[in-house]
Amino acid sequence: MTTTRRTVLLQGGAIGAGLIAANTSVARALAATKPPPIRRSLQGLAWNDPIVATYRDAVGILKQKPANDKFNWVQLANFHGNINTGFRYCPHGDWYFLPWHRAFTAMYERIVRSVTKNQDFAMPSWDWTANPTLPEVFLPEKTPDGKTNWLCVNEDGRKRTWPPTKPMPANIVGPSVLKTILNASPYEIFGTSRPAGQNSLDPHWITGGGGVQGTLEATPHNQVHNNIGGWMPTAASPRDPIFFMHHGNIDRIWALWNLKHANSTDPLWTNMPFKDNYLNPDGTFWSPKVSDLFVPEALGYSYGFKAPTAAIASAARTITLERSLNTILGAPTANVNTDKIATAVVENTRSAMPGAALALTIEVPPAALQGVVRSVPVGSGFETMDFSAARDASARGNHALAILRHVAITDPSSTTVQIYLGDEPVPADASSSDPRYVGSFAVLDHGGGGHGAHGDHELPSFVLDLTDALQRVYGSAGTIPNAIGLQIVVSDETGSGKAGSATPQRVEVALISG
Repeated sequence: MTTTRRTVLLQGGAIGAGLIAANTSVARALAATKPPPIRRSLQGLAWNDPIVATYRDAVGILKQKPANDKFNWVQLANFHGNINTGFRYCPHGDWYFLPWHRAFTAMYERIVRSVTKNQDFAMPSWDWTANPTLPEVFLPEKTPDGKTNWLCVNEDGRKRTWPPTKPMPANIVGPSVLKTILNASPYEIFGTSRPAGQNSLDPHWITGGGGVQGTLEATPHNQVHNNIGGWMPTAASPRDPIFFMHHGNIDRIWALWNLKHANSTDPLWTNMPFKDNYLNPDGTFWSPKVSDLFVPEALGYSYGFKAPTAAIASAARTITLERSLNTILGAPTANVNTDKIATAVVENTRSAMPGAALALTIEVPPAALQGVVRSVPVGSGFETMDFSAARDASARGNHALAILRHVAITDPSSTTVQIYLGDEPVPADASSSDPRYVGSFAVLDHGGGGHGAHGDHELPSFVLDLTDALQRVYGSAGTIPNAIGLQIVVSDETGSGKAGSATPQRVEVALISG
């Protein structure tokens, strides 16, 4: 397969990454055994393709098991959460989000192989960047041969509400969003940060939220869940078989990101065990820790991309920058102005409402802003597959982040929050093609009084990269301003017609110099 920038960014179902070299003993073991099955993209797979047919058959087998059977479809979903009692083991809004869901999807993959006797099965993924409409094989109630299509959802009053032929919006799954995700660094900006104040491996940190969500979780993950409707915006989302196509793609993106970037090495992350959170196919518990989940091939699947020959290691310059950024993410800070990082803060009690944006003005050091605005844009490395050079250029480059903390969102399952630069009002028909557009985010409704909190825990926080928008807006300006205007806009992209409000308690801007 010829690797091009387009195949990497848009046709990701055919590629991925397992950083086998990050664990040389695993690499040697895998080299001596049969290669694991490759997870394929759903694109082009017919209803009777062996991968689709195996998954459909497995869902049917599990749904027809007795209600009290530990492998009943609903019982398995209850490891994630329940429609009545909320989330159980599943983490959102902290740095355990990606590894927990990698293991959860792998659990189902292994169970599918067991109940169908198809050891060549690998869970396919829905690459919504390349194919933004709902996968066709999940839509009809009957297969072309007249049998039940177990991949269709129509039970307990729950049906998907997203129109079958309507693409997911480009501002949540498009190439520019994927580029932002793949360029995000370090891990705590890419994969959501640690819970504020975490100081132990006590399991309550797993489901407590309290981190700052990066674009991957806040944008395509949350908003695709919300848009699909039915079970998907709820704690019982795995009851919809499309859940694993969605999370398969999230997992693929993490593997792809690992081609360029290193995971966190903090033992508060790597050593956290997910005790009794999963089942083996024989019915015993599987309790991996985070570091057991770094190599897809070691878990029995692959994305088909040849692994690097050496483990990714962060240079000293990168490590220093990562530590600074992790400190900023970890807890709200006062204004800081060092030779490398300048932060500015504004407290807030006002709300963005439908038809009425929230406008905030944040004073920043002009010299630090100029360093971001006038810097040369840094390539992702996926254009040439030269990730070493891209990492070094990124560490030396300047960029800017906006952190919105403790955002209360009403009607969270139907509310998208969009961020624009500038002081001028945002037109009603504004879109992601507007030069001032920064990004968007949403939350899954985890309880917490309908404001998007995870149960009774604190409200969610989000980080967005301002760099590209600042360069578009101010790159040709003769004078660099001493303040940044942010417009916070709420809208409904689910089609329900009911957008809520968004109230960040605090907004920070960090200007980083390489």
